[in-house]
Amino acid sequence: MSNPGSAPPAPCLASCTYAAPLPNGTDGAGLADLLTTGSESAWIRDGEGMVGLGTAARYGTTGPGRFESARRWWMAATEAEAAESAGARRSTVPDDGLPRRSPLAFAAFAFSDDSPVESVLLVPEFVVGLAHGRSWLTWQVDLDAPEYAERAAAGWRPGRAEAEQRLAGLLAEAAGRESGSGTPAHGLELSDGTLSQEGYRAAVARGVQQIEAGALTKLVLARDAVVRSTDPVDVPHVLRTLTVQYRDCWTYAVGGLIGSTPEMLVKVDGDTARARVLAGTLDRDGAPEGAAGSDYAGQLLSENPKQRHEHQLAVDSLTERLEPFTTSLDAPDEPFVLELPNVWHLATDVTARLVGAQGTRRTGPGALALTEVLHPTAAVCGTPREEAAALIGELESADHGLDRGLFAGPVGWLDGNGNGEFGIALRGAVVEDAHTVRLYAGCGIVAASDPESELAETHAKMRPMLQALGLDLKLAPRD
Repeated sequence: MSNPGSAPPAPCLASCTYAAPLPNGTDGAGLADLLTTGSESAWIRDGEGMVGLGTAARYGTTGPGRFESARRWWMAATEAEAAESAGARRSTVPDDGLPRRSPLAFAAFAFSDDSPVESVLLVPEFVVGLAHGRSWLTWQVDLDAPEYAERAAAGWRPGRAEAEQRLAGLLAEAAGRESGSGTPAHGLELSDGTLSQEGYRAAVARGVQQIEAGALTKLVLARDAVVRSTDPVDVPHVLRTLTVQYRDCWTYAVGGLIGSTPEMLVKVDGDTARARVLAGTLDRDGAPEGAAGSDYAGQLLSENPKQRHEHQLAVDSLTERLEPFTTSLDAPDEPFVLELPNVWHLATDVTARLVGAQGTRRTGPGALALTEVLHPTAAVCGTPREEAAALIGELESADHGLDRGLFAGPVGWLDGNGNGEFGIALRGAVVEDAHTVRLYAGCGIVAASDPESELAETHAKMRPMLQALGLDLKLAPRD
């Protein structure tokens, strides 16, 4: 489906957005309480973000042209509404007055051009959002769908009263399909995936050899692991746990891809683009706590030449590709130490002003176009990018049969105005069936890397998902 010419016709999307309280039934967890069936889409950080309910449209694509194909489909799907609301403001948050019209989709893209795994754009029927303390609701419909086509031809467009009636029915349906018991599944078992722990050590060793030979400067290698359970996996419980335990990360759910990423590839809001670059990791397991832990992390990350070198490569990778599309760009010289429950990271927040984003009509790149430009960064691929991608294909795929699929690819959302947020699909997993979840983790390899240490780092990076699944890490096997 990578050829846009072979794709089915795009829908004709129309939407209605208005300020509204969160739907009845949500309690202290707010947006996360809407995650009940495991089929919802989600993008939540620090209690705010969006949850998608139901399905208005879906598009799938594969191959090197997957970003362009998705972008063309999205432009066609939102073209009619964009023409009707040409004077609308750009912000994701609606005004207090009249509803804003701008469809929104959740998206996840495969890491590799060669992956057979489908990249998807999911347009939910409803988007429930919470931002800056204000909640809102968007109802999205395909005007060409049989249930709306006749009325749409006569001039009908979605409105608030009908939206509230439809949402009430959708929530009632979801209540009847609630998934799981709200507790971790029983009978959990962790095993090696396609790329075993021993195979991962060997891949790291070969990667270091290639770096020492001058073939490249940095390489990111990943491995997988599989969790199987006797009970069905309670996906909503996993996601709600991640939103609580990793509030400073972006918890995501798009199709069967779930997780909580600490890394923002790019966020576009009007004429501003932001990114959070992470590279350089230190496990917190057994490390000092409190102020002593902060000092410990500073010494082993900020003052460590290997970690600083790896981090700077990732920052340069992003800023060099972003800069041509900006009028100004700020990337601090000194990274900060990001503290998460499982690890510390070296982090740099990048801010830029975009070209062609003035006024109400965007003439420069939007979130999806910039995502294609930036992916994959050195943080998940390596430096130089082309050489690293080729070696990943050799050491992961050719030698061991591992396809990253959606892991380390862009995941997030976009709207019809060019705004959006795309994180990197890290600290996550793919729900393969009701009883099987496949986890992924990767590490940056440089000349000073040690295979045993890098393997240990993958264990630390899988920890958030393993804990959310309810696996007792003391009993989890290690090679």
